[in-house]
Amino acid sequence: MKLTPLWMPISLCLVLAACSAENSADSPAQPATSPAPDMHTSQNALDWAGDYHGILACTDCPGSKTRLTLAKDGTYTLESQALKQGAQAQSVSGSFTWQPDGNTIVLDAGGGGQRFSVGEGRLILLNADGSRPAPDATDRVLQKAQAGQAESDALTAAFLQDHLWRLQSASTGANQRIEALFPKDRPFEFRFTGTNLAVSGGCNGLRGSYQINAEGQFVAGRMASTMMACEPSLMAADKTLSDLLAKPLQIMLVQGAQPSLILLAADNTVLMLAGQKTPEALYGPATRVFLEVAAQTAPCQRDAGAQCLQVREITFDEQGLKVGSPGEWTSFDGSIEGYQHTPGVRNVLRVNRFQPPAGAPAVYVLDLVVESETVQQ
Repeated sequence: MKLTPLWMPISLCLVLAACSAENSADSPAQPATSPAPDMHTSQNALDWAGDYHGILACTDCPGSKTRLTLAKDGTYTLESQALKQGAQAQSVSGSFTWQPDGNTIVLDAGGGGQRFSVGEGRLILLNADGSRPAPDATDRVLQKAQAGQAESDALTAAFLQDHLWRLQSASTGANQRIEALFPKDRPFEFRFTGTNLAVSGGCNGLRGSYQINAEGQFVAGRMASTMMACEPSLMAADKTLSDLLAKPLQIMLVQGAQPSLILLAADNTVLMLAGQKTPEALYGPATRVFLEVAAQTAPCQRDAGAQCLQVREITFDEQGLKVGSPGEWTSFDGSIEGYQHTPGVRNVLRVNRFQPPAGAPAVYVLDLVVESETVQQ
């Protein structure tokens, strides 16, 4: 048997290492690489073509109802109508161009050279110098219409019913904010059911019928009111709103991801309400229950440092009489939409209870205050 000397593997390793070093020396140095820049822009990454709706700022009125349609061939149609009586709808068509950043479009001269930042499902009207407006400038935003949404602004009962409408702004014909309609912590909310309207907020709730007449005006019928006495600012809010609803109001609807309902009086007073999907539209039918709310709150079960309502469920028969024994008092850790608790006042509430899917907590919405009693401590 032939033996290999021990020094040969060592020599072979040295030779291979030398060759490797020589080859490295002969090869040109590879340049350092940097990550490729992100080339995704709104122009090439978003489905930006479509209809955009909203209320844009107006120099001499509370706002301008606006619809901007962008087509893939680079053309647009811009429709607008100032929120004042007698204002005619305006429509222009033209072309727009993308800026080098791929995130901004500019309308041609027919569209006043307006610049819009294009985002996911919305357009933001930029300032004249190309800068972005303040984040809370909602009067510079157009929302993209949802897929399958009716393009007509015709008002339908179904659309009204599917949304809770909260008063966002109110102004006179001189474009001055009507402060009386915004009492502290009591925003006005409109709910539609068929041909009936219920308004909460202020001091007393309002209920009555309504219709849209042949002239496209919103006409409220005789409105019934609860008879509670409240602080002067809340009573003044009730009267101001009741006086406005007593007259026919031109109605406009801006559909989209954030719908708006606009009521315009003959003297150019404008009410603008923002729509939010109702629990019925989100979760389906509700279960009606009656809850007695104790006059005083107590520490919450989940968070002893917080105060919670104390409630118990009660039952009424078909004649409206209480039957059986009330349930046990429990700490109510959630909230009841539309209910504002006053310490020292016991209430019996008729509420609608909704059960969202996937085991989420139940949602409670006030339907009616059945009883109310001041309790002496």
